[in-house]
Amino acid sequence: MYPGGYDGFEHYMILKEEVCYDHRSPPDYRKVYSEGRRMIRDYPAERLERGVQLKDAPMLFEYSLRVLSLCEVPITARSSHIVAGYLADVAGLSTQSSLERNGGAPPRVKNNGPQLQLRALAGYAYFHLWAFWFITHGGSLHALKKSNVIHNAVYAANLCVERGFIPPIVLRIASWMATTEARYGVDMRKSEGFKRFGSLWKAHEDYLMRLQERETARLAKVAKAPNQYRCANEGCDIQAINKNALKRCAGDCPEETKPYYCSSYCQRLHWVIHRESCKKDLSAVFDGMVDDDGDPDWADVDDFYLPPDRYHVSDKGWPLFAEREGPEIFIDIPNVSLYRKGEVIRVRTRTLSPDCLKAYKMLWVVAYTNAARVIVDGTCVARKRLEIPYDLNHAHALRALLPEREQLKALRPELGLYYFVHVAGAHEASAP
Repeated sequence: MYPGGYDGFEHYMILKEEVCYDHRSPPDYRKVYSEGRRMIRDYPAERLERGVQLKDAPMLFEYSLRVLSLCEVPITARSSHIVAGYLADVAGLSTQSSLERNGGAPPRVKNNGPQLQLRALAGYAYFHLWAFWFITHGGSLHALKKSNVIHNAVYAANLCVERGFIPPIVLRIASWMATTEARYGVDMRKSEGFKRFGSLWKAHEDYLMRLQERETARLAKVAKAPNQYRCANEGCDIQAINKNALKRCAGDCPEETKPYYCSSYCQRLHWVIHRESCKKDLSAVFDGMVDDDGDPDWADVDDFYLPPDRYHVSDKGWPLFAEREGPEIFIDIPNVSLYRKGEVIRVRTRTLSPDCLKAYKMLWVVAYTNAARVIVDGTCVARKRLEIPYDLNHAHALRALLPEREQLKALRPELGLYYFVHVAGAHEASAP
């Protein structure tokens, strides 16, 4: 069974989040999930195709989302090309229209509205960012300069900003353009073809500034009680947003050094270290080393550590959801991109388990290590596909935020497995 009960449903949900909602006011994702299932149930492929024939704007947009996410609609060789025109029609980009004109007049679609136009504009931007990797020499500086694909993506994203709508895909496009200097040795944002999109570049700069301000404030709060904001088990990377997110040790250890844990498992792992300081007075229990023969060449050291990883990433036994919903935890994943050094990807959750976050981080580390083996003199000489068997019932929780593919379906269900695809080297190629 696929997540949500439909083939491609997880990608459909990701796409809706990317293009339909402003990042500054995220929706209730439970409602988005329920609405997504209702749309697929109530609007099967036949009904969508009829709406497309009638030039109904909501149906044109929904059909485009289904095609881009490969969700419950038949796909043909022309499908991906057609949806770009449909999105342009709904967005009001008449020069990019795919519909027939009457006497040279701009095409008309029915039942359109301002919000739907903005969402279609964001979808149009998403499509062209995705398409950039599939054109001839996709991902190269030559393609960036000679093709209008990325230009269309940036143009649409800039229009979204100018109209007060900044969904995640807009920031994703601006973020990718910010890496062009590291990729190609030239900041394409300052080039003749892109420097006029100042609204987009300013929105991205403001976004990064707000992130830095929030992180500075968070670190100042953490500095007052650092033991309460990070799991004490060595090797565990789980951190907390608020003090009450982690479980405190119930022993008599001092409050200022009392350890906090993300799970009872981490607490048991850490006990071999913490037990020496947890009790008030151990002298009545232990009176020197038992059976110590005084041999100076023998040292009794308590250095036994259990392995830090509870489950292997491919195991199905670790819990997907947290024991209780509410306290927010997160994990920081160093960005493995060669062009985003120093960046981290922060995964925050109120519902997923610490084991789920740690397993997700392991996927990044394993896949990147595997991909790095095919680099020879900085040139892409091969592709490496890492096959990771994975329970499809857990798939919807592990959202793919790959650094170089930028949500280009690098995480996809095939033959009951999930494949992480990384292309190593200086040149990127299209995903298989």
